[in-house]
Amino acid sequence: MHVKVEKLAAWSGIGMLFAFLVMFWFIAGVIPPIDPSDTAAQVAARYTQDGLRIRIGLALMIFFAFAWTPFWALLARQVRRIEGYRGVMSLTQILLGVTFPFGFSLCAIFAVTAGYRPERNPDVTQALNDVFWFIFVGLVGPLITQVVILAFAVLFVDKRPVPSFPRWFGYFNIWYAVLGVPGCAVYLFKTGPLAWNGIFAFWIPSPCSASGKSSPP
Repeated sequence: MHVKVEKLAAWSGIGMLFAFLVMFWFIAGVIPPIDPSDTAAQVAARYTQDGLRIRIGLALMIFFAFAWTPFWALLARQVRRIEGYRGVMSLTQILLGVTFPFGFSLCAIFAVTAGYRPERNPDVTQALNDVFWFIFVGLVGPLITQVVILAFAVLFVDKRPVPSFPRWFGYFNIWYAVLGVPGCAVYLFKTGPLAWNGIFAFWIPSPCSASGKSSPP
């Protein structure tokens, strides 16, 4: 029975990934990201024009964010199997998995709040939008830590005849960790490849993150 539950948890991660893409891209319409160099009036106009669809799409994301928890629990369980006991790596995976739905929900709440009262001061709307993108793109530390632990467990700890993950998955996680680092720079730039809508901070890491989450254990 537990094997079926684990398979369901793995495929739920893939299902939630595509569901979130639909909510974020097609319903909320916040991709491509608002340009960080836009004025407060331009940002407020976007939230006034598309406020309803943004609130609907992101409200759905907030509601379903914790449906991803079984997937992260499964990753932690697989790392525990690699360790052979409840060690530091598996416990760290559990803690980092807990932060994911909360972080996802928190950033979405800021964007929903930005579109909730379109008549407010545009500077307030711009500030809320800034916080949304700072968290969504710039809060890369937990995810990078998670994939580094996965890579270390796969490449250096798992010596079993039948490993939990193929070795390419370990190398992929190292590569993703490297590509995710530029996200830290979004707090410093409003234009260019390191802004929150830039190629290095957003467009390259996003597909890698999606493909990594869609690899069932």
